[in-house]
Amino acid sequence: MSIEACIAHAIHSDLDILEVLPEVHELPVEELEVYIERYIVGVQESLRTIISDKGDPFIRSRDAAGLCATCLESGISIPAPTLLKMCQTITQLLDLDARFILDTEDGTSLYYMKLNLSLSA
Repeated sequence: MSIEACIAHAIHSDLDILEVLPEVHELPVEELEVYIERYIVGVQESLRTIISDKGDPFIRSRDAAGLCATCLESGISIPAPTLLKMCQTITQLLDLDARFILDTEDGTSLYYMKLNLSLSA
């Protein structure tokens, strides 16, 4: 998967908006969507830049903890346990050859995936 797709998947599956943005409880409903979208786009862009600039050694070695530490040092303000989970998702997904097909009616994402299996006795 592309780095952008991996980051988007990690944000979708691992980021709890209420945990990282507790102030949304105080916002008027009509401001929520724009506020949250702006935050997510910013996180996505920041993660992509940091991973592109500094993350290659961690991606190659599948070192999610090192990638997480680098992101924290670079200013990503997501709680460490959540960011670590996101980095684990990113490092795991980068090895997959998958393409997004569609979102089903029940909200499940459908991907085409190519796998290589190595069976050892």
